[in-house]
This record gives sequence, structure tokens and C-alpha cells, in this order.
Amino acid sequence: MFAIAVMDSGNYAIKLCTILERKGYVFEVVPTPCHIAKTGCGYCLKFPLEFKGLVLQEALVNKIVIREIYRIEPQLTKNNYVKIY
Repeated sequence: MFAIAVMDSGNYAIKLCTILERKGYVFEVVPTPCHIAKTGCGYCLKFPLEFKGLVLQEALVNKIVIREIYRIEPQLTKNNYVKIY
């Protein structure tokens, strides 16, 4: 199961993704779903749910604020997003 981390800017998502890639993790930056994005379109970090603690820790160490984390629940025609942080 996957999750997405929403930040204030797509630049923060890219920065956090780059930091994690340097440590050997492969996550991806994806467009934030429209009904979640509060300030227009943006980008978020998509990662396996089991790495939630790592993502939060690295964000804290690097002073990147994660506003929300959603668990992605695949549905028949579209995904459902459940807020978990």
C-alpha cells in the first residue's frame, strides 16, 4: 500500500525525494490529487506506507514541513485518499 506526503511546495517534495534517493530509497514525486490540494495544483511525495516513519524523520531533520499524509486506497475507477497524519 502506498501513501502521499503533502508539503507547502512541489520544490519541498523534490528536495525530500532527492535526499532520500541519496540514502538509497527510490520514491517518486507525483501531482497532488485535485481534491486534496488546497492551493491549486502541486506535487507530493509518493512512497510505500511502511516508510512513513522514515519520511517524517528525514523531513524533520532537513526542516521540511509535511502538512498531511494520506494512505492511498485503490478503488475500481479512482483512488480513495484517507488522511493518516
